Amino acid sequence: MSGSKPWQVLGRRAVYASAWVGVEQWDVRLPDGSRIPDHHVVVYPVDAVGVVALGADGRVLLVDHYRFMTDSRSWELPAGHVDEGETVEQAARRELLEETGHNAATWQQLGSFYPANGSSTLKFHLWLARDLSAVNSNVDTNETLGLQWFSAADVRASLHRNAHHDGLTMAGLFWWLSLAGSAAQP
Repeated sequence: MSGSKPWQVLGRRAVYASAWVGVEQWDVRLPDGSRIPDHHVVVYPVDAVGVVALGADGRVLLVDHYRFMTDSRSWELPAGHVDEGETVEQAARRELLEETGHNAATWQQLGSFYPANGSSTLKFHLWLARDLSAVNSNVDTNETLGLQWFSAADVRASLHRNAHHDGLTMAGLFWWLSLAGSAAQP
């Protein structure tokens, strides 16, 4: 891939903005020279982070979440946004503690990705946490309805059943499973 940008952003106009999300209209020139003067883009002012938290026995710790926007409930990775002035790793550590009451001694960044790069600027970062220790039983009750440990076999079965509704969780679990047992195993 070369460094050239075949699509050129000529201008941006905010339609809506909040601390959580914004919508902008971008004036874009396409590779053939034509223009889209009102390409809508969902703009996220901060990145998000998710944690694949592994116990000493190799099981993953998931959080029971209810999402009112989609009226859905499923097992998810501990996750959230990166606060201003916070590194991605600091956010991962904070989210793990807030949502599960656990700390981890060993951290490894799995990677990052854009879940909807055709329409949004949202960027997800995934971390692997090991050597967990329960340090606090006061989890965020607004987000955490429960905690449960899942084996790799349990996770494979739940993914085949389409039991997870959260894209960050699905990506993190697939990433973890793809590395388990490989030469690149984290």
